[in-house]
Amino acid sequence: MWTDSRTAEEAAPRVVVDDTGRADLVDEIEHAHRGLPKDGNGAGPQVDDLVLNAPRREMPRNAPDFANGSTTTSGAVFGAAELNVDDGSARAVHDTVELDRVEPPLDDDAGTLATENGSTYLDIEALRDSMALADRERDRLGKEFYSFLFASDPDLRELFPAGMEAQRSRFVGALVRIVASLDDRATLVPFLKALGRDHRKFGVVSRHYVTMGNALILALRRVLGEHWTPRYEAAWTDAYDAIALIMVKGADEDAVISPPWWDAEVVFHRRVLDDVAVIQVRPHTLYPYRPGQYCSLTMARRPKMWRSYSMASAPRDDGLLEFHVRAVGGGWVSSALVWKTEPGDIVRLGAPQGFDLANPRSEHDMLCIAGGTGIAPVLAGLQELEHRQDGRRVHVFYAGRDRDSLYALPHLESIGVRYRRLTVVPVVSPDGPEDRSPDVMGNVVSSYGDWRRHSVYVAGPTNMVQTTLDRLREQGIPESHIVYDDYGIS
Repeated sequence: MWTDSRTAEEAAPRVVVDDTGRADLVDEIEHAHRGLPKDGNGAGPQVDDLVLNAPRREMPRNAPDFANGSTTTSGAVFGAAELNVDDGSARAVHDTVELDRVEPPLDDDAGTLATENGSTYLDIEALRDSMALADRERDRLGKEFYSFLFASDPDLRELFPAGMEAQRSRFVGALVRIVASLDDRATLVPFLKALGRDHRKFGVVSRHYVTMGNALILALRRVLGEHWTPRYEAAWTDAYDAIALIMVKGADEDAVISPPWWDAEVVFHRRVLDDVAVIQVRPHTLYPYRPGQYCSLTMARRPKMWRSYSMASAPRDDGLLEFHVRAVGGGWVSSALVWKTEPGDIVRLGAPQGFDLANPRSEHDMLCIAGGTGIAPVLAGLQELEHRQDGRRVHVFYAGRDRDSLYALPHLESIGVRYRRLTVVPVVSPDGPEDRSPDVMGNVVSSYGDWRRHSVYVAGPTNMVQTTLDRLREQGIPESHIVYDDYGIS
């Protein structure tokens, strides 16, 4: 492993590094990584307090031992507090060819969605035309939906946080994504099933989908006004029924093997930068996940406010999970996690989601590009690759405003000592913290070579992610080889 410590000015024209954490409008989704404290638990040697060789364990697929007193519930709502949506408020991810896919039950006809109750024809043209009209008034659509929802069933209000701004944005963002994916066989049904599974943690049950569907139709009708037509109403009614069935199925399947949530105790908390904390938690029961995945998290100090964080370590023998959190301006959850959380506190975790970055079935070399706290899932994947001494070569480009902000660099270098196929390239701005140019990482990565035969993972702030993706596409890298996590508007 070698490390290139050149500045961006020496390595490429101009480098942009934005180190803000991932946000979800008001409280964006944050990530980060670092190693483990020396606590006498059998962890390996450390560099700068980073565990270099933590003990590992194989995680079983099923974890039916629900020791948290929870009950199984089915979800059928696509607007609860934590969604995967491409609106700057949650994770925007493209599959790679090596990642596991769930074959969706779609008929051969592009406009037909298959469910257990038979095939439903979807009027995709009507759905997209009406969604385009409604999308012009996103905020109003969200307000109307929740107004109708809570008026129809006041008890549902208890499932949501007091502040609804971010929630409304997520709901509409999810709606837009679903409509855009109606003819996408590879993504729609897995997304809907995951959405149904994720809603179990809110206490959503299958009967709620009727109320939700009615509220959705009423909200669309109100927002579109004179543009609303019988064709639109029929299209949305049929589509929602099919979508809800798939979500309920996903929730029911998950209820057989997993609890709705996992309680976990904070065992370690340390700020590694002024606004970044490393937090380790120990779930009360087995928490199965894969490196590169993330989960939603909430706490008693911020009830019902769920925010998503990548696991910053691969599964360990002692069961500890590590998260890195950046305090975002205006972020209620992130600020509480960074400034007020301490060992002994209890947090609640949702089910793991996302992709396995260390998929053992892949034979492609890897290119990982991370800005700021986006290094977290990369570190988890590297720990897994190191553990099994995977034969693939991995290039990691790690960006920060300046070298001091690259807090995970010692951990990366220590992994490279044992995993000789790893190359780490730190990227810093020649102008320091004042340089906000969006072309930083893209220019540096492009200058290093041809990446068309690599599996590519990109994580970080929006400007960095988008400009990096543009440079990679200019190289002719297929979309199917790219996975990216947008950590929010910088």
